[in-house]
Amino acid sequence: MSTARFPLLIRGLRNLRRAPDLDALRAARSPSELAALALIPAGRNLGIAVGLLPAALRAEATAALLACRVLDAFEDLSDRAVAAGAVLAAADYLNGTSDTLPQALPALEGKIRDSEAVDRVLAERIADIRALLAALPEQGRERVGQVLTDVGRVMARNIDAPLTRVAYSEGVLGRITHYACALVAEDVLPEADLRELTGCVAVIAQSANDLRDNEFAIYGAADREELTRMVMLRQLTPALGGFALLAKLGPGTPSLGARAAMAYMTITTSAFLCGAVDAPAAFRRPVAAATLAAASSVYWTKMLERVRRSGDAAIHQMLDASPDFTTGSASASQVLGAGDLASTETSLMPLIVDTTFALVHTLPEGRLTGELSDSAIRTMMIADHLAFGAMERVPSHEPDAIRALATRLQLAALDNSSHP
Repeated sequence: MSTARFPLLIRGLRNLRRAPDLDALRAARSPSELAALALIPAGRNLGIAVGLLPAALRAEATAALLACRVLDAFEDLSDRAVAAGAVLAAADYLNGTSDTLPQALPALEGKIRDSEAVDRVLAERIADIRALLAALPEQGRERVGQVLTDVGRVMARNIDAPLTRVAYSEGVLGRITHYACALVAEDVLPEADLRELTGCVAVIAQSANDLRDNEFAIYGAADREELTRMVMLRQLTPALGGFALLAKLGPGTPSLGARAAMAYMTITTSAFLCGAVDAPAAFRRPVAAATLAAASSVYWTKMLERVRRSGDAAIHQMLDASPDFTTGSASASQVLGAGDLASTETSLMPLIVDTTFALVHTLPEGRLTGELSDSAIRTMMIADHLAFGAMERVPSHEPDAIRALATRLQLAALDNSSHP
């Protein structure tokens, strides 16, 4: 990485946990000054990751991040009756397809989160964010513009008729993640697989955001403990897709800085989720670990293996605290590392089925003559969770997809019955 990035990185890390200086954001004298001041408050760890990118990508990624935060502001902070229209108007204004500003955000009473306060300032300075986008090269403007249009439509649709959390995550963060992956690496995966796997990463990221923001109502959770358990259980299936994506993206991304950015986000997001259940993070120094992972495919693979192990530990630690699973983690099977780690499969459904039956293979063979051990019961329940998760992902109006999944499950079961 260029040494020119080190001052940006140091400044970003120093300000990462500080309260945002809203007065400084409002006083910024130019769009570029606003971007420099807002990147970390608006993006936090994502802002650090953007700072790791090479200069050719950094300006576009910064403009895209800040523009998406503007859409988020109009989605979350507008009066509900006008929010959908405000989001669409903001997207059109940012893209330059309209000169009509969205309706101003209402005054907020009481204490608001730092992220909301920053988003509000960015919404107030939407003209400066539009200027950042306008200054991009034509291809960059088109890429970001299409993202804003797509994301704005999903946000508006969700306001009018709430989507499932998975559908919303895939439509918003999934679209943004797809854009980011396509920006740094071309033709690494078939397009259908790329969209599916970036959707998995989006579900993980959105779940982390929901846990951070204590979104009890969205999940129907009574308290923090229940919310944490629900969020962590939902990580199993998308985590399989996320690791498959990262295994391909690392070696397929030519830029060292872009690889470091991906590794940094992987490490910090997993650390947050591990911390939610008091499990140890994979790395204590994420920037150093990300830089090393970016240095070679060997280190990249080692980074993924270590994050995968920490994820497994977090899952079992969470289950240990659940009233349904009091014991069993000491000898329980790995979940995220259960499948063939050398597999080149990049389609999510085969990944889920293969992992499910890899777990089944670890169960005792022969006739059951007594009670199963706690660890075996846990393994069975996790395998069931994955199998039913695969079924839930198949749209009910696609009979061919349902038949394909049934066939794959049947073949895997037959293979398991002959497993030595």
